[in-house]
Amino acid sequence: MSRTRRSPAPVAALALAGALLAAALPAGADAGGPGDLVASYIDRWVAFYPSRAYARGHAPSAARFEQVTPETVAQWLAFNRATAASARERLAGTGLAAERRTDLAVLAGAAEDELANWAEDRPLRAQPGWYAERVSQALTHLLVRDEPAGAARSEAALARLAGVEALCRQGVDALETGRTLRTEAALRTLAGARTFYGEGLPGIVADWPRAAEVVAAATRAADAIAALEAHLRDAVLPAADPSPALGPAVYAAKLSRRTGGVYTPVTLRDTARDEIRRTRALMVDEAARWQTSLSPAPPEPLAGEALLAAALAAMEDDRTRDQAALLEEFVTLTAQAEAFVEAEDIATVPKPTTLVVDLSPAHFSGAAIGGVYPSGPFDPGADTLFYVPSIPDSAPAGAREGFYRSFNTHFNTMIISHEMFPGHYLQYKVAVSAAPAVRTLFASGSYTEGWGSFSEELMLDAGWAGDAPLTRLAHLRKRLENATRAYVSVQVHTAGWGRDEVLAFARDEGLLAPQFAINLWQRVVNSPLQITDYMTGYLVFKRLYAAQHDAGAAPRAWVDTVLRAGPLPLALLESELARAHAAPPGH
Repeated sequence: MSRTRRSPAPVAALALAGALLAAALPAGADAGGPGDLVASYIDRWVAFYPSRAYARGHAPSAARFEQVTPETVAQWLAFNRATAASARERLAGTGLAAERRTDLAVLAGAAEDELANWAEDRPLRAQPGWYAERVSQALTHLLVRDEPAGAARSEAALARLAGVEALCRQGVDALETGRTLRTEAALRTLAGARTFYGEGLPGIVADWPRAAEVVAAATRAADAIAALEAHLRDAVLPAADPSPALGPAVYAAKLSRRTGGVYTPVTLRDTARDEIRRTRALMVDEAARWQTSLSPAPPEPLAGEALLAAALAAMEDDRTRDQAALLEEFVTLTAQAEAFVEAEDIATVPKPTTLVVDLSPAHFSGAAIGGVYPSGPFDPGADTLFYVPSIPDSAPAGAREGFYRSFNTHFNTMIISHEMFPGHYLQYKVAVSAAPAVRTLFASGSYTEGWGSFSEELMLDAGWAGDAPLTRLAHLRKRLENATRAYVSVQVHTAGWGRDEVLAFARDEGLLAPQFAINLWQRVVNSPLQITDYMTGYLVFKRLYAAQHDAGAAPRAWVDTVLRAGPLPLALLESELARAHAAPPGH
């Protein structure tokens, strides 16, 4: 069973000296085989990204924080260039075992992504959001995990708060430019974090060892955040680039890397358009199934778009209306989904379930969306954090209505498959125990979100929630939203679409729920490639599952194989599945 824990949330943290980078293997060094190359890269990654490492269960990183200076970045990029070259050289050779070849391909892709992202995005001088996310996330795992405890927890908090303060000072010195919308989003995130440090954290740490020191450090961090906010408002925003678009060339390069060359902007746009048409037709069919289920039957049956609008309205009307009820609904659905997966033999569920379900904190940058923060390969038994989307009960009535109409009971019943069972919780719970660490540390977004999206359909087809028409309709609406995301991503970043075009398309073609329509513009600006993963990954999983079904494979055996392989790029996953299918029984 999952458990509910009252937790605070995000902020950011302290410094790890560049000496840790220098102490690792010399660039290009690989004393042994491919495994040594992978292991040395993970060691250096832990040193460079201690907050990410701690989130993935690396306990020694609890009291460390990124010291990302021009010097440490230069060292990191040199190491990535050497690693990518060495990995590609080995992949061009012969004699590698299949699993080693897969891991080296993942490693090469991770190193090449680091090189491209630092070169293209220039986070130190041109990405206010890069700073804001680290400031807003620093204490997330420290405040909810059981370890470190006691005085060690206080020491880690002090170190991370010092890191927040130092990072904010660095941002004031280094940030020169940005994009207008992303800078405005960063300001909102920073304001929430500043309020949390100044007003929320003192109450949380009141009974900790060295509480007075922690509160004083939080006050200094809040002051440093305020200075960074002032710098963004006074120096960065006036000179910011008002265009939200990456531009055709940059977008095409990022898309090619993310999809392994499968998609160009044109093919992604056309695939998304086809998926929108196909899904809209399925939604009308599902609305008709809903209408025939009504008792008594309506005196004047509806048809077409009028029927679909009525079905969507009925779906949105079935909802909770406050935070406590929403949290209770998600906790209950999580337990029910776990039991259903086991009863229907959909997947093997590892025990014990290690899961914390709680409301997303108000100051958290993703509060209106929520999210899943999985355990990692350094501590596979650690809790996964499932932050349920939230809106304050004190928010204006119109905002609360729009939020709860979006997170209605049918949507929540459907989305629990995506987020928990057999989606993200189960996916990572299996992978961090069964797959090589390199695969979960550098997970494929198309696998991760594609699996979550396909899980919705897998569960409904198995009879989850009785495959009720409005619950199936919620899935189809989400599938339509995923295609809409991909379509508008291309249009914004290569064809000059602005906010008005995006919101009109989201409303008229994408049929997005109110909350998701509001969020779409920010996501297409701030996460333009990530939002394409849902559709591209879903389409691959749908094809792969159909192939195994036609071959007569048992669903659970296929699901277990997919999850145990880890979140691989989908071309590599397909090869893994082919080898598993060809292997003799017992191998």
